[in-house]
Amino acid sequence: MKRDLIAYIILVFAFDSCSQKFYTKSDYSFYNENFELSEESLLKTNGVYVLESIWSSVDNKINIEKEKESLYIFHKTGQSNMIMMSNTDSVPDYRKIIIDNYNRSKKNKNIGTLFQGYYQLKANKIIIENANSALRRFNYSYGYVENDKLIIVKPNSLQGDGKFEDKYFLQTYKETYVFVPVENLDSILPNW
Repeated sequence: MKRDLIAYIILVFAFDSCSQKFYTKSDYSFYNENFELSEESLLKTNGVYVLESIWSSVDNKINIEKEKESLYIFHKTGQSNMIMMSNTDSVPDYRKIIIDNYNRSKKNKNIGTLFQGYYQLKANKIIIENANSALRRFNYSYGYVENDKLIIVKPNSLQGDGKFEDKYFLQTYKETYVFVPVENLDSILPNW
């Protein structure tokens, strides 16, 4: 009987450790029910930030030709999302891409948007918090907001726990995203 109980407990822990965790608002340390983006903020929420270039002081031969294109969207409510999409020769319909991405996760609660999360700003510095389901912890991307640009200097780091410390705002790597306005973007509400 005792041996069966021990085997059962081990089995429960084994299944629990293999199951996927789905994060809710309260799991995010950056979630703030009363968040309001300041009118003076350089961060824009009426469009998307599309990856333009990648630079590294360590390897100036980084291949910026990419099979996938990425973009960031920020909401006035403190929510953020990075969306990966196929590279196309034509100008993408960013509004449709965002709606399709959000609807995909709305239809199936077991599918997140992959890089959904929350952000915090301090002057022109930004930290983006998103969940890493595989590691069951949060990643933090550190960067700067400039006129019509988002510059990520430390992407998807497990370091720093989202603290605004200078040592996480490095100058040895830069992903530069340029702002592209998108009509009626405020009508698209995130579902997390």
